[in-house]
Amino acid sequence: MSGTGRNEADRAGAVRDAVERLRRSGLLAATVPSRLGGPEFPASVIAEVFRILASGDGSLGQIAQSHMTFSRWLFTGSHPHDEERWADLLLDGVLIANAQAESAPVILENNRLNGRKVFCTGSAYADVLAVTARRPGEDDQSLVVFLPVDTPGVTILDDWAALGQEFTTSGTVILQDVEVHAGDVRSMSVSMSSPLTPPAYGAFAQLLHTAIDVGISGAALDAALEIAHSSDPDLLTAYVAGDLVAQQFAAEAVLEKAGRSVDAVWSGDVPGTAASLDVAAAKATTSALTVDLASRIFELTGTAGATGAHGQTLARHWRDLRTHTLHDRRREKLTVIGRAALSGDDPDPGRRL
Repeated sequence: MSGTGRNEADRAGAVRDAVERLRRSGLLAATVPSRLGGPEFPASVIAEVFRILASGDGSLGQIAQSHMTFSRWLFTGSHPHDEERWADLLLDGVLIANAQAESAPVILENNRLNGRKVFCTGSAYADVLAVTARRPGEDDQSLVVFLPVDTPGVTILDDWAALGQEFTTSGTVILQDVEVHAGDVRSMSVSMSSPLTPPAYGAFAQLLHTAIDVGISGAALDAALEIAHSSDPDLLTAYVAGDLVAQQFAAEAVLEKAGRSVDAVWSGDVPGTAASLDVAAAKATTSALTVDLASRIFELTGTAGATGAHGQTLARHWRDLRTHTLHDRRREKLTVIGRAALSGDDPDPGRRL
């Protein structure tokens, strides 16, 4: 996955092949409870997996991110008779993609789903879409529909075009009078003590986004160090290399601490809001560290890292990071963290966390 200077066709094929290997690996069952034969990995372990995936290719980690966050909704106990079926599907490598963002409300009425979703990451690779929706008269999304991609009325458009992460297939999903079965619907209204409440759900989702950033920056640093390798570097080159290595070390340490915070929520040791703030701080910190690192590696490599195949590789890492870190606003996270620190009040668990 991380070969130098791949052309776009090669990369697209490599990402698709990697998704198929991911299916066969069993990792897509990471959230399946042990009582159903799954590994039930802690959040911190899943985050480390995503760091490794993203270090191979920035698109690959992003493709599976929503799979992990939404697959946990299948095992809340609200549909106990369906849980074994879903566990078996995930253990067999079924991939879930999100259909969450929308330009206009997606409505579930009379067991029919209509509307249009955008930025549906991984949709072209997926077997199942996790479609968030609302019922008539509701102001906000209140449910998740797990919809097989081959359901009549579902159209997936691979119309994603971006500066980076080009192969996430984060395109458009059109839903036209799609029949929905009651067993495939999950409520987003859960007990505030549940690890699926907005603070804890958001903390896990953002933890994986943090891992993606840290994985991409690690790959960028490794590539730059290989380009600039010298048995006797001058002092300035050694200083820049050491500074970048320390920066990556800090980003990885922040990720690990955030992972432990989400683990504590999953085990019931701390409230979801605490982990939400920890992960928000981690994401805000790593967003700055990793984008800066991916920019400054060219100071280490000089023109050798700005031309030819090496230049293509380093530019890809920068583009992937710059694109991914724009998914949410760092300044909003810092504002929420600051208000909570100054007031002592829990933050509103909105989209900023």
